[in-house]
Amino acid sequence: METTENHHSLQYIESEKDLVKAVREMTKELQTLRDLEPLQILRRPWKLLWFSFLKGLMIGFGSVLGASVLITLLVYLLAQLSNVPVLGSFLDKILSKTETAQQDASKGSILIEKYQETKKSLENNQ
Repeated sequence: METTENHHSLQYIESEKDLVKAVREMTKELQTLRDLEPLQILRRPWKLLWFSFLKGLMIGFGSVLGASVLITLLVYLLAQLSNVPVLGSFLDKILSKTETAQQDASKGSILIEKYQETKKSLENNQ
């Protein structure tokens, strides 16, 4: 009976040591989480505002740049399709309206010049 009590007390001591070890490991992990940068930013509101401002600038810049590229490709493709017999007159009307709107918005637009150069070169090739 005495050996059974010793065996139970040894298991208790080993499980207590395991528990202490697990608590120490969890304490280290919590300290690591506390030191993470996102949590540090939340503790300093001005830093959070600064990062949010920079994020907004980058999103705005990316949106404008992406839209510019897509519009440029669209106008270029429409200029190429203006030589297709069925679509040609329809696309010419669209491009001429786009051209006048762009001329009103900004004089000397590069897109309009490229469209006109492409159209002239395609007309000369025919």
